[in-house]
Amino acid sequence: MPRHDPDQKTKQLILETAERLFTEKGLENVNVEDVVKEVGVTRGAFYHYFKSREELISSVMYKTFNDNNPFLLANKQEGLNALEKLRFVFKLDLRPRLDMSDSMKKEMQKMADSPVVFKNEMLTQLNIVAPHIEKLLVEGNRDGSISVKYPKQTAQVISLLVSSWLSSFAFDVPYTEYSDKVLFLEQLGDVLGVPFMDEEMKSLFLEIGKQE
Repeated sequence: MPRHDPDQKTKQLILETAERLFTEKGLENVNVEDVVKEVGVTRGAFYHYFKSREELISSVMYKTFNDNNPFLLANKQEGLNALEKLRFVFKLDLRPRLDMSDSMKKEMQKMADSPVVFKNEMLTQLNIVAPHIEKLLVEGNRDGSISVKYPKQTAQVISLLVSSWLSSFAFDVPYTEYSDKVLFLEQLGDVLGVPFMDEEMKSLFLEIGKQE
């Protein structure tokens, strides 16, 4: 069947079904067999599109980002300069993590331990998230809220550091070291000319570090 699926409709159906099942039953309670049974395809068809359950989860997260793009929402906020939009995006991503269930945290840890998921996360940050940040940095250079010489490279560094280097799932360190990383990231933003870490955002990061 996949060979006769030039528009990848089957892949899209698998993604949509997995997303619905994850929402209904919880990430930890859904396996590949549940998805293929619901979609009505063989396991072989599933593995034509996804190498593993972890890769499916990563793809669903990527789809969820695109369906609920926080950068598009930030652009709809009236009266915000580029720096304020960037802070808006980061806080929108951070707040839900304060209410993350223990089972979800365990699932996130499993995903962080998977080389496939980790690589996909890196690529998503570089190819999807960083370009959105770059646009805000360019906008900030114009409106005066930001001053960066290398918008593309700065966007990539910020994206990777916030998503992975500062993730307790990817790098399990003592809280004191984690808090130092948060303070370093605040200082780095200032040095780079994009002081995105305000007091509220710093407090969110530190609280998340305590919980995770």
